[in-house]
Amino acid sequence: MTQQNGTTWNQKAPNAWSGEAWGSTQPMNDQEIAFDLLYQEKSLMANVTSDFLEVSHPGMRQVLTDAYNQMGQDQLQLFNLMQQQGWYQTKPAQQPDVQTAKDKYQQMRNTL
Repeated sequence: MTQQNGTTWNQKAPNAWSGEAWGSTQPMNDQEIAFDLLYQEKSLMANVTSDFLEVSHPGMRQVLTDAYNQMGQDQLQLFNLMQQQGWYQTKPAQQPDVQTAKDKYQQMRNTL
């Protein structure tokens, strides 16, 4: 398969669990698996959000809401595990930063 710009796609899909996704034949270690799972959770949540915005049936909206909430809980557990292992470090949010973010998103909401 060739892209329009002439570069060729790999015909064989990489197997993330074997490390092929990173060009290696070595098995992924726990940290690599955790980052892969975290990325997948983020991607799933984005897809569910997109679907939610396009569905009108109340029952389906509830299914998507429940799925999103569960994925959020799963993502948080994985994130906490990664932080405990020292694999994903973030700086603590300072109260002024929290207020700035809150104000920013409220302003965005008010402009709609």
